[in-house]
Amino acid sequence: MNLARWIRAAALPILGGLLLAGGLMLTSPGTASAASNASQLAVPSEPDGNKACLECHSKNETMNRDGKEISIHVNGAEYAESVHGIISCVRCHAEAGPEHAADPNKPLNLPTGRELAVLKSQGCVKCHAGPYEESYNLSFHGVAVANGDNRAATCVDCHGVHNILPSRNTASAVSPENLAGTCGTAECHQGAPENFAKGKEHVIASEKSAPASLHLVYKFFMILILFDTMKDGPIVMFELLRRLQAGRGH
Repeated sequence: MNLARWIRAAALPILGGLLLAGGLMLTSPGTASAASNASQLAVPSEPDGNKACLECHSKNETMNRDGKEISIHVNGAEYAESVHGIISCVRCHAEAGPEHAADPNKPLNLPTGRELAVLKSQGCVKCHAGPYEESYNLSFHGVAVANGDNRAATCVDCHGVHNILPSRNTASAVSPENLAGTCGTAECHQGAPENFAKGKEHVIASEKSAPASLHLVYKFFMILILFDTMKDGPIVMFELLRRLQAGRGH
């Protein structure tokens, strides 16, 4: 079978497959599994490993890294009241193992600045998997970070570090009362108005649980992409077939 006949024979099955795939995409209930929704957090199991860390890190001291003085202070009482207060420091600071305890002055070879924020936020998904990870990766911030732009917000920029509180707590950085201020810092969206940060975060547009307007926009563009593929795909394929047949005539 020559190439022209192959294209003619394959055209309809390919277009039919695209139509079927588009239909399944539009009618799919979503990508997040029931298991990931039911168990979004790992069970904390090390509540007693922080005393040794706080013997040093509760002091108001600094260390020099890359020519910059960086605070190593952690407010132990504040951390104990945070959502992570029931787990040990090493769950997030895996680099602070026995070697660090034996020689605290030995460099940990960690990056600084924005690179450190990105690195530490990547560790959050060890516990906060499922829709949290997926929705961030699909967001403007997540896409920017994935493409190497470390200026974009990471988990620690919005939620905090050692003082993370539930969003229902009015003292939380991501509570409805404080979210506009959290987004509107000089490093991010300076001067953001109150309505800037309104809306539900960590949503997946393809999920029916997403806000109706967002879900409808997603469906609209999926239909538009499918329509353009079905409309223009045959034109391209038949034009290719015409050129192949014309070339054989010379």
